[in-house]
Amino acid sequence: MRKNYILYMVMVALATVSARAQEISIKETTARKVSDDKVEVSFRIDCSDWQLSSRRQLTITPVIVNYADSDSISGMPRLLALPSVRMAGKNRYRMNERREKLYGSSPDGTSNVFRFSKKHRPVIEYSETVPAEKWMSGARVEVRREWQGCAGCGEVLDVIFLADVPLFEEEKDMVERPHLELMVAEAVEKRRSFTRSAYLNFKVGQSVLLADYMNNPSELARIYSSIDSIRNDEIYRIDEISIVGYSSPEGSYASNARLSEQRARALERNLKQAYKLDDRTLRCSSVAENWEGLAAWLEEYRPSYMQRVLDIIEQTPNPDARDAKIRAIDGGKIYNALLSEVYPGLRQVKYTVNYVIIPFTVEQGREIIRTRPDKMNHNEMYRVAESYGKGSEEYYRIIRMIAERFPDDRIAINNAAIVAWEMGDYGAMRMYLKRLEDLKAE
Repeated sequence: MRKNYILYMVMVALATVSARAQEISIKETTARKVSDDKVEVSFRIDCSDWQLSSRRQLTITPVIVNYADSDSISGMPRLLALPSVRMAGKNRYRMNERREKLYGSSPDGTSNVFRFSKKHRPVIEYSETVPAEKWMSGARVEVRREWQGCAGCGEVLDVIFLADVPLFEEEKDMVERPHLELMVAEAVEKRRSFTRSAYLNFKVGQSVLLADYMNNPSELARIYSSIDSIRNDEIYRIDEISIVGYSSPEGSYASNARLSEQRARALERNLKQAYKLDDRTLRCSSVAENWEGLAAWLEEYRPSYMQRVLDIIEQTPNPDARDAKIRAIDGGKIYNALLSEVYPGLRQVKYTVNYVIIPFTVEQGREIIRTRPDKMNHNEMYRVAESYGKGSEEYYRIIRMIAERFPDDRIAINNAAIVAWEMGDYGAMRMYLKRLEDLKAE
């Protein structure tokens, strides 16, 4: 096995970005068959934007894996782990050095350990050559990473896809093109929504929403913040805000029905004034008594009296009679506990913001797909892929991205299988074809 590691130091100013998984920069990846009996994997690890605690370290392990070819004994995908690279903070690096002196080498066998500090952020050129094996045809190279603290505890991060291992030359002529045709998904409207609960305070027996009363300032601030997150982003358009008011079950049903509606209307008026909204945007309703919320609380926390109260809720249709029966349990002790500990949380207003993500042009999509791909639909992503030219690396990458983002979309998997064949990635092609068959069987 040939090893070739080049380490050079890059001086940079202190970065403000933390070293989290999504900010690890691995570039210029290559996986290829360099001779009849050797496969080379190489890439660059750029640490110039990292922040790393002096007591922590990051282990990076490249793995050649073929998900379409399973080991006959274990039934697991065939894989080969390549030598790891470890980035260690200053204190952790010194600790590793002490361990090497004790054990003669790194205790876990990882000898490629590099020091990281605020002033010295290395760029690592990784290159490994391993014996070629038949199962590697159409395999992929992934990077598996793990953070470790000073106590040796680890946190395994998600896997990063690096590159595909090209199919061996002698096998290319044996793989037929799948009997599929490229398809274009319909452009669908991108509707989204979120629901939040607000615990607004009203004076006893009143429904006027006082902005400075008790915890109302913080609750209203949370409501405004959640709405502003959509309203102030130019890619969104608010379609509707629906409000539902709830009262707790104590007292008469008629009074609670009136109170829950009035309190929902109070928030409706507040939002109308704050955002200059019209009646078409706001929709208001109410639930007189929040029995569903009480049942949910009982099932979650399971107090000793849970089943007795649930039976009363289920077997007593009249809400006032239901309330009276609960009040009578154990001389009112359980009722008083519910009244002080549970019922305040049942007096709430739920609001749902329904919004639409605007359609993107191809030019906009080229930028959005790099920064916010979750805001795009299948059709938009496909049109961006086409704009780079069929057969280009970017086209292939985006078609594969579509298949990963929409794993239950038959058109996405269909297209990924065809493109994988065109690019010579036959292992991926087989994986997509199998997924397509599984979707058809569902």
